[in-house]
Amino acid sequence: MAAPSWGLAAARAGFRPWRSPLPLVRRCSGAPPAGALDAGALPQQTEQRPGSGAAASGPRQVPSEKSESFASLLRRSPLIQMGPAKDKIAIGRIFHVVEDDLYIDFGGKFHCVCKRPEVDGKKYQRGTRVRLRLLDLELTSRFLGATTDTTLLEADAVLLGLAESKQTKQKE
Repeated sequence: MAAPSWGLAAARAGFRPWRSPLPLVRRCSGAPPAGALDAGALPQQTEQRPGSGAAASGPRQVPSEKSESFASLLRRSPLIQMGPAKDKIAIGRIFHVVEDDLYIDFGGKFHCVCKRPEVDGKKYQRGTRVRLRLLDLELTSRFLGATTDTTLLEADAVLLGLAESKQTKQKE
């Protein structure tokens, strides 16, 4: 026999959450019942919903002169300024290592996975900064008969080597 559910066991014990000692009243105006709260307990709402009759009489938000359109913000974003990602050089950081696979975060939407080089392979540890040549920011493909693309949730890049830092330049 299956065990009774908690709700059924609680009802048998006399616990009935639907019977509240406080009266439950739904108000359409959103205002609390008179005398239920102090005058300063909740801030007054100044925003009116679109389509409500009181929109003309209540305060309205006016866009400021400093606000810019989405198109102008997007045009000046670093991602758009970069242009196509193919053959761009990027600096990334190794955040995970599995045998000879290096998982590298370069600041894109997805990380990339590169093979550990055979020469100086021990230098490629977690936290190391590396240089990459980006090939594609997102590996996607449309399979036969599919209506949408399938993504691997990875970027495609070629590992160029270790990124030179100020410390390595000073040692030479």
